[in-house]
Amino acid sequence: MAEETGKRYSKSKKKVRIKYGKAARALALLIIVLTVVLSYLPVALGRGMSYDRDLIRPCGELGSKAPGIRAQAAEMYSTDLEIPVYEKNADQRMEPYSITKILTCYLVLENLDPDTEVTASANACRELPDGMELELSPGEKSRALDLVYAAMMMSANDATIALGEAVSGSEKDFVELMNKTIQKWGCKDTNFVNTNGWQHRNHYTTAHDMAIITKHCFENEQLREIALTKEYTMPATNMSGKLKMENALLKATNNLEGLTFGKTGSWSESQCTITLGFKESGLSAIIVLLGDTAKGRAGDPRILIKAAHDLTPGFIVTDSDKNVCNTWVRHGVKPKVSLDTKGLRYAYPKNQRAGGVKVKTEMDILEAPVKKGEKVGKIYIYANKEEVGEGYLYAGEDIEAGWLPSYLYISNRTTLVVGIILVLILLLGFVLDKRDKMRRSGRNKAPAKPV
Repeated sequence: MAEETGKRYSKSKKKVRIKYGKAARALALLIIVLTVVLSYLPVALGRGMSYDRDLIRPCGELGSKAPGIRAQAAEMYSTDLEIPVYEKNADQRMEPYSITKILTCYLVLENLDPDTEVTASANACRELPDGMELELSPGEKSRALDLVYAAMMMSANDATIALGEAVSGSEKDFVELMNKTIQKWGCKDTNFVNTNGWQHRNHYTTAHDMAIITKHCFENEQLREIALTKEYTMPATNMSGKLKMENALLKATNNLEGLTFGKTGSWSESQCTITLGFKESGLSAIIVLLGDTAKGRAGDPRILIKAAHDLTPGFIVTDSDKNVCNTWVRHGVKPKVSLDTKGLRYAYPKNQRAGGVKVKTEMDILEAPVKKGEKVGKIYIYANKEEVGEGYLYAGEDIEAGWLPSYLYISNRTTLVVGIILVLILLLGFVLDKRDKMRRSGRNKAPAKPV
């Protein structure tokens, strides 16, 4: 019984022998697999990197220092944020003059086929002293679209009367349509009594109302196109020959850069108005000037546009041109390259939050060597789901070709560090195995006990 218990005790005391060399090789293999997976997996999940949100910072502020302009009343209305960002006597009732015509032309394009033949009435042909006219004759037939061009480009007063009568049957009924339309748009301080803006004590608007009217009217793409047409030749009619006309808006603004639409109005050199839209570096807005001079009408828009980014709450994207993001490089000494861009870009999301700014990167598939300054991709900046800016991305540093593992996006440095670790692990396994064998060999050669 005692002998049996001794045997069981002997079996339980048996030691498990660790094969250090085999364990070292297994650990080395695991490290290699993890290195490959951790290096290649991020690439497999998606190339490129999104913009660092730290690079998007606020800019602009409502109520910033107002620029000095000549106009008696003005408003700059942000079409990005749909709010006024600058006002000067914006609720003061004033005469709009010929900028009234944008509403007339809008309603014509919305309610009449552009190819409709319009016959001028005696009312449409009545003479308006000193005003711009086509000099239509009663019974003269013109295409509606040609009359819209004449109204927008050369501010022809008789054209608007003929168009209004074609839409509503009479000038009076058309003016009623004009007023009903702007009331729906929330314009409470505007009243029109004619189709063309001819001076009348009951024909008035405000800078704010006219900004709203401008916004709605130029949502019509055809009207936008007509507003920026440089030259147009009106075909001959049954009573008149061809007529070549030039754009009064472009002349009055000296071909203002960034102009997207607009219309001028005036009664004299000292009684001028203008409404226009512009787009500049991701910012879109409408400017209305009332009670301006001819000189002020040319200069005031430039003053306001220059101040627009300071007056409009938004965000600067890529405040720094350096290291704006990075992307992967195959077969490089480093697996990533930093990317640079050029020039500030602005974004104006309606929610006025950085989260409303979206940046997409479009990267080329890069393989070393890569040279600093090399064009490697594009960036696209969005606000309100519309693209507001784009630019190129350039390599911010040189990346030379790497060693063989770099084809799996493993840098030379990582390869070196992992290689040293593997050598040490395998060497340690070898040494421990050798020492273990020597111990076991020593036990086997131990001298027999004397009898």
